[in-house]
Amino acid sequence: MSEKARLQEKPVADPFIIAAAKIKDGCVITEEALKPNAPKIPTVCQQLSIDCTNVQGLMEREGWQF
Repeated sequence: MSEKARLQEKPVADPFIIAAAKIKDGCVITEEALKPNAPKIPTVCQQLSIDCTNVQGLMEREGWQF
């Protein structure tokens, strides 16, 4: 969560999405890139052993064709 978001008291869903995926053994879909030592969704998911992919990865997993 960015400091700006905390200071402006804007709702932030990221921690709740990650927690839901952990509890339900789900997968987080995000367009953020994995950046070691950065508080990005893929990095947190990797540290917590939560499956995480982007939209392209979701479409490939599900066999979507256009």
